[in-house]
Amino acid sequence: MIEMNITMRSTVLEIDTKVTVLLPEDRHKTEDLRGKKYPVLYILHGMKEDSSSWLHLSNIFLLCRDLDLIVVMPSGNNSMYVNQEKGLDYYTYIAEELPMKLKNFLPITDDVDKTFIMGESMGGYGTMRLALGSPEKYGKAVCLSGGNIVGKISNRQSELAFGEDKDYVVNSDNNLYVIMERLSGYEGHIPDFKIYCGMQDFVYDMSVELCDKMNEYLPEHFKGGEFSDGEHNFFYWNRVLPDALRFFGFDVKENSVI
Repeated sequence: MIEMNITMRSTVLEIDTKVTVLLPEDRHKTEDLRGKKYPVLYILHGMKEDSSSWLHLSNIFLLCRDLDLIVVMPSGNNSMYVNQEKGLDYYTYIAEELPMKLKNFLPITDDVDKTFIMGESMGGYGTMRLALGSPEKYGKAVCLSGGNIVGKISNRQSELAFGEDKDYVVNSDNNLYVIMERLSGYEGHIPDFKIYCGMQDFVYDMSVELCDKMNEYLPEHFKGGEFSDGEHNFFYWNRVLPDALRFFGFDVKENSVI
């Protein structure tokens, strides 16, 4: 794959922001591929991380290097990937502005069935928030060690993102279960979902609860929760990453030729 590190001006956020992109490269031959469009996977990082974290800490480059896939890793800061009550509109940036800007100069498909999203920890919540809130934009979504954090964490970041009025927050669309209940009667496109979490992870109970709610509200679109030994770290996420990529439909070869 070809690594690109982009600094772009977001008009939604009103700041310059960084995006790491992996582009497909046929390493075994050279041919003219102009005009070809590629599937895209958006990966959302966790709290205290940035657009480079998955490149440095995960096996994403190695596992995807022979795939016809564009990987997009934006910086979400500590935003929870929502339109923040006391901050910036990261939901709108990720769901609307970022795809449009990247499609202006990268060969990214418009096919929703080939548009995927995945994230860990805070990015796991962000993945669910975006895929449930904008279901027409994604074909499949994978949540790694995430849960419905609304009302369950209270710190400076959560107050900036969700506000201090807890009654308002739990009834807003930032509560994943509020969106799920609404989508249970929705006749439009809804992505397929899969959830992974380590059994020694501190968000394990939240991930189990998230699976239960998916089974309650969106059983046709929930493709299961996978739980195995592991904690809240990239050792666990790297272990399940090949299976997550196969869920997206990619033939991942873990012992490919250099």
